Amino acid sequence: MALAAEAPDVLIVGAGHNGLTAGCYLARAGLRVLVVEAADAVGGMTSTRSVFERAPDHLINEGAMDSSLWRTTTIAKDLELDRFGLRELEIETPYAYLDEDGSSLCIHRDPVRTADEIRRFAPADATAYLELANALDAAMNVVVPYMNANPTRPRVSEIISGAIKSARHPSRVGPLTQFLTISQAEFIDSRFRDRRIKALLAAVPCFAPIFADGTAWVLIYFGLIHRSGVGRFQGGTGAVTDALAACFTAAGGQLRFGAVVDRLAVQGGRVVGAHLDTGEQITAGRVITTNNVKVTLSQWLPDGLLGDEAARRVRHIPTSSTNASSFKIDVALRGRVTLAGHQINRRDDVDLRKPALCLTSFEDHVEAWHACDRGEVPDPVPGFAIVPTGMDPTQGPEGQDTFWFWSGITPARPIRPWAELAEPTADKVLVHAAKYLDGLSGLQVDRRQQSPPDLAARFRSPDGNVYHVDPVATRFGPLRPALGFAGYRTPVDGLFISGAGTHPSAGICGVPGQQAARAVLRTLRSHRIADRIRGGR
Repeated sequence: MALAAEAPDVLIVGAGHNGLTAGCYLARAGLRVLVVEAADAVGGMTSTRSVFERAPDHLINEGAMDSSLWRTTTIAKDLELDRFGLRELEIETPYAYLDEDGSSLCIHRDPVRTADEIRRFAPADATAYLELANALDAAMNVVVPYMNANPTRPRVSEIISGAIKSARHPSRVGPLTQFLTISQAEFIDSRFRDRRIKALLAAVPCFAPIFADGTAWVLIYFGLIHRSGVGRFQGGTGAVTDALAACFTAAGGQLRFGAVVDRLAVQGGRVVGAHLDTGEQITAGRVITTNNVKVTLSQWLPDGLLGDEAARRVRHIPTSSTNASSFKIDVALRGRVTLAGHQINRRDDVDLRKPALCLTSFEDHVEAWHACDRGEVPDPVPGFAIVPTGMDPTQGPEGQDTFWFWSGITPARPIRPWAELAEPTADKVLVHAAKYLDGLSGLQVDRRQQSPPDLAARFRSPDGNVYHVDPVATRFGPLRPALGFAGYRTPVDGLFISGAGTHPSAGICGVPGQQAARAVLRTLRSHRIADRIRGGR
């Protein structure tokens, strides 16, 4: 697509869902916006595309799969994304643990239904789960409005209103008092006994070392599951960026592919555009980057521009402090997998082909984090196994499945190189999964495994970190990605940051893009006011 004759008001680096979200808001506000993307299509970590030469009609979700925080935002409504083809599918039962004995336990959107299922195995655990769910529901009254706002400019009235609502039931918040003082493992071990619910509580929020003090807070995700639910998008996660791209171009925005940014253009201490690896410079009034924030701030700016203190903070933005990173497997199948051994034992209408499946125990998760500390690949590798076509058959040929596996608990820096480990690790994962999913081995047409170095290369993210910045408690809110950089507007004039490394988190969220756009618009308004004041003197 040809570039506009005039320089854009805003240049956005990255056509993932955050970059396109920001682009939509800015273009609809009447600004000239150009989004540049290194790849040949939109999507980034939300891409859905054909990756197999032997199975071109099997569509693969390259990164994220489920949406949760997205569902709490106003983005789809604000941008009228249904007009551009976006359809979200509700998953009433988003997670399931499959036990070796043929039993299964599900996490449903309804916490009472979840507790009722737990009660079949352990009545005391059902009571404990409801206590936790009630506490988390109270927390959501404050957490959700904060996560949907600029962390340095929170919506105080909404947060106070939520806090008042929660304060009406002070007895509910008891379990939360330990969230920042004990580990996720200790919290689970001290309150639950049945192996099934313990496995799910370990598996679903796998953000930080399960045995580290202060990590019990990750269980907050269960509150989000029960408050807003979990969804997937018809056609795959790429449907989000396809709809956003259509909205963006309809509003007059421009997209340019194959444009690899090498560094930012700086003039007089101000960011005025970007340099491409071809030597071309694109000039713009403002720049938003959605790629890894540490790369932007440490590699794309001239030395000395940030100042010593800010530069020090940037150097210490963690991307592998947990010693763990991601490992992903995609498989194209010539038929449909089943879970007959577990499905027959269900007492309800849950179709086990739809949830994200946990196939490893609580103890497996604890040991896996220890293995990462030692630089070893866990065996078994904990993770989520999903049959995307079980929920949405349009992602494969008729009667044929895709299989998606992701683990966030494999070593970031193994003692042996990933080039030697990737294929045998994938072999072991698939052999283990085939114990539960009938047909997974015999129906395989093609497969791909991606180790941390592969993911780092594909998504230009150091250490293959899909969160961009380690999701530890000290890197959220006003500290994400670092003190002084949390409000999307950086200390460098003209430069704004967005993407997974900014508040509130990674995953299919969109809030970083929405809030970065609002930060730009707020800056432009303040400059116009200042210009009017100066002009009136």
